[in-house]
Amino acid sequence: MAAELRLMISTNESVEPDDRQLVETIRNGDPAAFEQLVKRKTSKVYSLCYRIIGNSEDAKDISQLVFIKLWENLQKYDPAYAFDTWLYRMVTNVAIDFMRNKQSRENAVNSNLRLVKTVTDAEQGVIVQRKEIENVFNAVSSILSPKQKTIFVMREMDDLPSSEIARILGCRESTVRNHLFNARKLMQQQLKKRFPEYSRLWEERA
Repeated sequence: MAAELRLMISTNESVEPDDRQLVETIRNGDPAAFEQLVKRKTSKVYSLCYRIIGNSEDAKDISQLVFIKLWENLQKYDPAYAFDTWLYRMVTNVAIDFMRNKQSRENAVNSNLRLVKTVTDAEQGVIVQRKEIENVFNAVSSILSPKQKTIFVMREMDDLPSSEIARILGCRESTVRNHLFNARKLMQQQLKKRFPEYSRLWEERA
């Protein structure tokens, strides 16, 4: 009886539409719904762009370009698939194109990176701060191809399974695993060469 009474009582709570519903609303001509979608996805899009590119200003520019392309191509979205998978594909395509076209700029950024002084402890080893890890990653990952770096970021930082990455990039799962293997190998070589003090951390992680 109590449950029935609760159902009869009106509430002011509004249920947020899911991604598919929001896209359908946009397609029906509601520009406010697109603003809502942008707000919902901005953090995720920027975060992925930043991890792939390694530069905040470039990540902001790429994020804006992604949302422009999103608006232009929203009619092509197939609701049979998860919206985030489709969006991830768009983000990675834009980011990969950027890295290919702006490789010299990325190299200039990486060459100016400064490492934060590490703190060592006899028992605990090297204590690594998050910012330092980002700097080291940006430096050693600069040798990777755009696709290798993108796959590494999605697998190791976003924790996406290889099958999902394959769907996002439109390739075979074996291709993802191959790029990931090569990326790890190249980065480990660079780590030992440029930052030998971190080699033990990589080996322990592996």
